[in-house]
Amino acid sequence: MGLFSWIRESMTGEKVCPIEHLESYKRLGEQVYDLHVELAGCDSQRALAYMQAARSLQTMADALIGDAFPSLGGQVKPVPVITHDQADIWYGKIPELMIAARQEAAFERSARIELPIRLGPQLEGPRPCPVAHLTGLRRAAERMDDMTKEAVDAARAQGERFKSVILLYEAARTRKQSGDAIVGSISSGRRVSEETHEDAEKQYWLALSDYLLIAQGLKAPDTVGHDRRPAPGNPAPSLQRLCKLDSDDIWKVTAVRAKDAISRAGEWQQAVDDLQEHWSACLITEVEREYEITVEELLERNLIEEDAYWYCCPFPAVYRVRNSTASVQVLGRTIPRGHVFVLEYGDDGAPSTFITAASFQSGAERKYCED
Repeated sequence: MGLFSWIRESMTGEKVCPIEHLESYKRLGEQVYDLHVELAGCDSQRALAYMQAARSLQTMADALIGDAFPSLGGQVKPVPVITHDQADIWYGKIPELMIAARQEAAFERSARIELPIRLGPQLEGPRPCPVAHLTGLRRAAERMDDMTKEAVDAARAQGERFKSVILLYEAARTRKQSGDAIVGSISSGRRVSEETHEDAEKQYWLALSDYLLIAQGLKAPDTVGHDRRPAPGNPAPSLQRLCKLDSDDIWKVTAVRAKDAISRAGEWQQAVDDLQEHWSACLITEVEREYEITVEELLERNLIEEDAYWYCCPFPAVYRVRNSTASVQVLGRTIPRGHVFVLEYGDDGAPSTFITAASFQSGAERKYCED
């Protein structure tokens, strides 16, 4: 990176994509197209699902970073750093998916990656979410809707076989419409809150998460059924698996230590009122579900232990990686031996925040809504 490009990126949060990087993206896209042609006569549903996952990520990444590609007779436009980094992640997943598709086409159940492929947690970027990034997410959602709508309409005639795919599509297009409505207000120049920017980003992310599943389900409908469970021996969490978040218990994520402390302090009714208010406004996303499923599995394997509890409602447990464990993976982050982590659930429907450090300082009093 040149000095002036580095200064621009540091000062504005925008990034000019190097021409050689754009060319590598273009070549990667051509490989996905070649794979699509190569598997045109393939009758393996799973191989086609892997191929569709690769094609979807390539489609979304191309649309997301569209401003960085020079238009006809135009110049490369800078994009937010968060946009460029997210596109890098999506493009980076494509080669492994292409390998899986070719392996599965050669020998059934030979691919090491389990279906369905999921989008995973979104990157944390600047607040409010840059308008250019929202525009890229909007383009990505539009491209994915264009890619799946006709096939979903055709699948409706087959009823139950594509039930999960059709239900996912109804959710995805509704999320997309919600994001479009919010972005329309932002693009028209109206002044909106930071929370409005974040809500638009969340709606598009949830829509894209569903569109990725839809693309795979159209080829292999059994892979996106609502009763899917992890394959034996596969440690990766399945977001369709039930976890404590599916319980109606308002104390479902509250640490045992927190409940004991609340009881001793005579704050039980105050905590009940806050927890009821919290869960009535909380929007459970794939991030929270993936976190809780991952934690349950790590506890079962005795790789982590409860260390304390977080001071904000709903007072979730703080976990420490055991000294006998080298490291663990949580929400795409590597947490080393002895370090602690927690998922801080947002107030009033705000997004959650994953926090990790070598240690947390104690001493903060429990925080209730009126605080």
